[in-house]
Amino acid sequence: MKNLIKVELLKLRTTPALWICTALVAGLTIISVVTNILLAGKGGAPALGTFENVNKVFSVAALSTMVALAIGIVMVAGEYRHRTIVGSYLAEPRRRRVVAAKLVTSAALGAVAGAVAFGLAIAVALPMFAAKGIHHMPVDVTRMWWGAVLASACFGMLGVALGAAARNTVGAIIGAVIWVQIIEVGLLQRTVPALAKWLPTGAGVAVTNAGEETASLLSPGAAALVLVAWAVGLTAISAKVSLSREVA
Repeated sequence: MKNLIKVELLKLRTTPALWICTALVAGLTIISVVTNILLAGKGGAPALGTFENVNKVFSVAALSTMVALAIGIVMVAGEYRHRTIVGSYLAEPRRRRVVAAKLVTSAALGAVAGAVAFGLAIAVALPMFAAKGIHHMPVDVTRMWWGAVLASACFGMLGVALGAAARNTVGAIIGAVIWVQIIEVGLLQRTVPALAKWLPTGAGVAVTNAGEETASLLSPGAAALVLVAWAVGLTAISAKVSLSREVA
């Protein structure tokens, strides 16, 4: 298993997808933090240093979770697209071990992405807040940080599940964006919040956010369990379906 994980990491390091995603997360995180601080108190935005403002500044996990989801998809669907999955299964005929290695790798990379993105947000935000005379953060920064790590790790696993089920990189990524941004966020969270809070995005928001909107969501502990259950359940179902299908 250790060698299989090393192989997965080597594959990612030698493809542009990982580096593009890393640059996107870093760049968008910095832009988000700087923008929310500079525009605080303007155009109806929360005043600088308030609970709502600080929470918004540190709510960067949405970036790392979506990137982790995309990397998970690419790790599986990309192999089917380029036919390298044949070599992977020839090298290790026990397909479950190959899938397990991808799951471990995607979860680990997602966790790292979540931790680094949030750490970058802190590194940029704290000096900017201090320069404006704000030294106390009214949110639980540590909890939000751990929430970002957990959510990104789980979304990385969900990406593997989607990639294994779809076997089409573009289709899986487009489908994931439509589900998260349009169906869950745009529709269900507005019309059926009692259902939406039990879905992956709703649970992800609950563990990564400290804002007032979380009052209608699950508690962080319950949301963490729900998010893990979604990741484990969907990957198990997807793996079972995928492993029973022919590679060709």
